Formats: sequence, structure tokens, C-alpha cells
Amino acid sequence: MTVYKKPTLGVFAILLLALVLAGCAQQLREAQNRTLGTPASTPDQAIAEGDYARAAELYAQASATASDPDRARQLRFEAGLAAAQAGDAAMAKQILASFPPSTLNDLERARYELARREVNLVGTAPGAALEQLPPPGSGTPPQVAERVWEKRAQLHFEQNQLIAGIGALVQRGVWLVDDQMLRGNDDAIYSKALDAITAGQGPQSQAAQNADQTTVGWLALADIGQRRWNSRRERDQALAAWEERYPQHPATRAVLEQRFDYRARTSPVERNRPGQRFGQAPRPQSDTVALALPMTGKFANAAEAIRDGFMFAFENDSSAPSRPMIYDTNTMSANELVRRAESDRVGILVGPLDKPKVAEMARLNSQIPTIGLNYSDIPDSRAGFYQFALAPEDEAREVARQASKKGRNRALALVPSGDWGRRVFTAFRMELESQGGQIIDQATYEPSEPDHRDPIQRLLKSYRGSGADFIFVAGQPDQARLIRSQLRYYRARNLSMLTTSHAYTGTPNAGDDIDLNGVEFVDMPWVVGDGDFLASRRAEAEQRYGSTAKHYKRLFAMGMDAWKLTDRIAEQGLRPDDLFEGMSGVLKVNPDGTIRRYLAWAVFRNGEPQLVEMPSLSDARNDQAGSSADSRDPWAP
Repeated sequence: MTVYKKPTLGVFAILLLALVLAGCAQQLREAQNRTLGTPASTPDQAIAEGDYARAAELYAQASATASDPDRARQLRFEAGLAAAQAGDAAMAKQILASFPPSTLNDLERARYELARREVNLVGTAPGAALEQLPPPGSGTPPQVAERVWEKRAQLHFEQNQLIAGIGALVQRGVWLVDDQMLRGNDDAIYSKALDAITAGQGPQSQAAQNADQTTVGWLALADIGQRRWNSRRERDQALAAWEERYPQHPATRAVLEQRFDYRARTSPVERNRPGQRFGQAPRPQSDTVALALPMTGKFANAAEAIRDGFMFAFENDSSAPSRPMIYDTNTMSANELVRRAESDRVGILVGPLDKPKVAEMARLNSQIPTIGLNYSDIPDSRAGFYQFALAPEDEAREVARQASKKGRNRALALVPSGDWGRRVFTAFRMELESQGGQIIDQATYEPSEPDHRDPIQRLLKSYRGSGADFIFVAGQPDQARLIRSQLRYYRARNLSMLTTSHAYTGTPNAGDDIDLNGVEFVDMPWVVGDGDFLASRRAEAEQRYGSTAKHYKRLFAMGMDAWKLTDRIAEQGLRPDDLFEGMSGVLKVNPDGTIRRYLAWAVFRNGEPQLVEMPSLSDARNDQAGSSADSRDPWAP
């Protein structure tokens, strides 16, 4: 409720106050009716209101009376899922126990696995539960992802982390496909934003410093809603200024009209529904290219390496137009970046790099074709918005794919504890299982500890009892060397160890890497590829750009491929399933606008990486290896 404060209280003002109080009373009665009124009569209504216990009850009742066996089965399955979301572990276990995973389709299996995780979290402290329920990846089914974000929001609220919880609900909103649920989510966000303002967690608070712009926008709107205004006109001016600062904010969908009786001048950006292919992308309106990176601040070194790689590729492109513009995004919001690009009549925008700003860019209704240099976790962005990143999950998938291709289907897995390790392991497991493989056993290690004997010995018991084909290890160079040495010490020399590029510094060092002998890994063609063309191009890059080309090879290669994508957009645009031979791998455009990389395969011999196989276009096209008999250097012009 917004209050308008008058300096004096005459007869007319008293009448006006009476009307305002009457309106407040009506709003209070409506809120009470929503909270304390008749329980939801349908499962969909209960879920929209966040009452999963009621939804489970209604689903179970409907299942008991359904005449069609398939319909009854589906309703009972939904009852078990809703019970898990409600925290009713007993009901969820009882119902879901009657559904063997082998009888479920892919989507049902994903929802079933989430329900099992929710049941296991019952009674777990919120902080620990958040550690065990990481954010969903971009390929997660929407029905699963929105529930993960809702659960994470609940856990944050239980710890009085109001802004973090609001941020989780904001993320939930981008996965929702039902308009009723979307509006209900918006309303819940605004209510929590009001609570945050009351608790002193406003848009300028310390707790909001790392929040995304959409979340800050909700807080700023709630701040307007809590203030005392001299007149409606004054308040509406504040709302107009808010809308100017946060254009196409989700609150313009319904909250402004319902909570403020204010008609918004903009509306949230229209995007593809999750799972759909991206639509017709806008064409560049000029030849001007802008590269947007945090050239100052904590990511400056990474930004410099990407910039240098981008400019190196540009300088070696004889058909390139005018020199790209460089924006420093360290202190720029996503809105400010788009406005700057529009003011400069930019045709193609490359960047930003940091994940929160990429997510904000994905939500904005810009007509500038854009390549975000990170993944936003938004299921399907607007047409013309592409996402290109060096994600560890992509490398884990590549290891699983390569292992399966070589007939290795039974894996042990050892990953570091924490969010990074969980994300890498999940990506590896899902890809391996999709290829028909299985995880025999899995363990985590503490990266800060100098000895990993306990998890290694536990895994080796499974290895000797089950005959695993290999062990997947995720870790940085020091950890990979230690784990390989300890595997040898415990007489597992013949157990193949497969890993990602993180185990290799990128610079040959036989003295340090001798412990990695026999370890197989994925990496970029730019880093482990051979042939005259790559060798001469790497030498040229180091001569021109020195330390960034030499010590930040992977980011430098990312910059080179960012230019390659930019050039293709300028020439003819990007389409789903387009393929490119890049320096960071073979690049494939996914239907959701993300760019997947297919990597080279290498092995350590005598302490140095040796190329085994380069990725090929057929490899990416068919998800199978290209012919090893093809001796052509695919990275030659």
C-alpha cells in the first residue's frame, strides 16, 4: 500500500483519508481471503499459490477416482512430486517407490530424481541444503529448473537471506511457461521485496551489492511502495523514473497495475518458451562491432587476454570492416551497455563477460545481435542473443563422450567438494548415462588437503569389485598430479585416468607433469594441436601480444573464436546446427543459441601433452569421431 502524506488535514482531506483507509481495509480483506480463504480446488491452483501439500492431496484424490489407468498413474506420479516439494518425505517415498526409474521417460526421470533429492533434504540445515541443491544448468528441463529455483528461494528465506531468495525467484521466473504461475511468482517476489525493505535490505544495502539488476529493480519498486508520498502525482513520477531505469522489468507485466494502479509504458521482453528453437534473429544495422569486457577490476587479466585474441583474429581477417570499439563494462549495467551500443550505432555487440550481466542482457529486448561471453542459465534467450563460454561442464561432457566412443562405459568419479565439483560431476554423469554408460561409484576430495587417500581407497574397493573402465578426475594441476601419484601408490596403475583441461596449465613442463604420464584429457586445438599452421599462428600471436598469448592461451583462443562468430553473424547470421572449426574447438550452434565446443583429445607422455585426435566437423555433426584416416589439417586456411 502506498500512502500519500498531506501537510495539513482539512475537511476534504479527512474525507479523502477515510476513502484511503477504506481501500486499505478492502486490500487487507482480499489478502486475508487469499491467505486464509477456501483452499485451492485444483492442483494447478494450489501449485500457483505455492501450496504443494494441497496439490499433493488433490492429485492423490484425482488419481483414486480416475477411470483411465494411464491417467491415474500420471496423477499419482504428480502427487508424489508435489509431496516431495512440500517436504512430506513419508508420502513422497510411499508414492514414488511404486515408480521404477526404468519405466519413466526422460522428463519424468529428471523430475523423479529432483523429488528424491528434495526428500533427502528434509531435516537438513538450509545452508547445507543449498550446497546439495546447486542451480540448474541451461539444458535442464524447465519443469525441473523452476522447482530447483523455488526450493533454493525457500532455503534462502529460511536463513533470512531475503535478497538472495528474491534473486532465486527471479531466476525461477525465466523458466516458467504458465502465465498464471508467472504472475503468481511476480506477486511473491514483490511481497518478499516489501519484507526486505522493512528489514533494511533495500536496493542500496550491502546485501544488494551482488544482486542482479532485475532483483535490484524489485527492491527499488518495493521502496517506492513503502514510502509516504505527498500526492499520487509525485508517486507516479517516481514510478516513471523507476521504469526508465529498469525498462521491460518483470514488474511491468502485472504488479504495477495490481499493486499501484499504474499503467506501465513498457512490457517484459518477449522470449521463446523453454525448449523452443530461437526465432528469426535481427540483422546487424551497421558494420560497427563493439567488444564489451571488464577491462578494469578483478577480471581485467581475463578481459585483456580475450580482447587480444579478438583483435589478433580481426587483424588477420583481410575482409574485416573498421576496427572494433572496446567498452569497459566494469562499472556499466546491462541497460547502460545496451544504451551505449545503440547510441554508437553498433551492429554487433560481443560481451559482456561476467555471468550476472550476461543474464541481464538476455532479458533485454535489444535489436543488436549479441554474443554473451558466458552462459546465463536462462533457458531460451531472445532471438539474436548467443552465449559462448569456456564452461567446465562442457569439458566434462566431452570426456564422457570421448570415453563412450572408445568403449569405456563404466566409470568411477572423483571430484572436488563444493559447487564447481558438483556441476562438473553432474554434467559428466548425465552425458555418460545418455551414451549408455554408468557411474560405478563417486567420491569427493577436499582440494585444500595434501592427501586424498580416504576417497581414493574407497573408490578402489569399488574398482576391484566391479571392474570399472576408468576414473574421471576433476581438478587443477596440483590436485591431478597428486591423485595420479596416489592411484599408482595404491596399485591402480592400470586404471585409466581421464580428466578435463583444468589438469594442464597450458604450458609444457615435463618436470612438473611427469606424474601425469598416461593421463588422457580434453583440451583446445589451440593448446594441444599440432601442424605447421597452428604452430606458426601461435608463434605470431606470442610475438605480437606477448604474455597474454603465452600465459592465457585458452582465453586468447576464446577471443579468436568470438571474432569468428562475429564475422559469421555479419556475413549471413547464425542458425541452429551451424558448425565452425575454431581455435577453442569445433563450434556448434545449439537451438537455444548457446555455442557448444567439441575438443581435442590428448595424453601425457614423458611429462608432456601429446595430441591423440583433433575434433572434426563430422564429430560434431554426428556426435561421433571423424575418420582418423583423414590427415588434412582442419585448422589450416
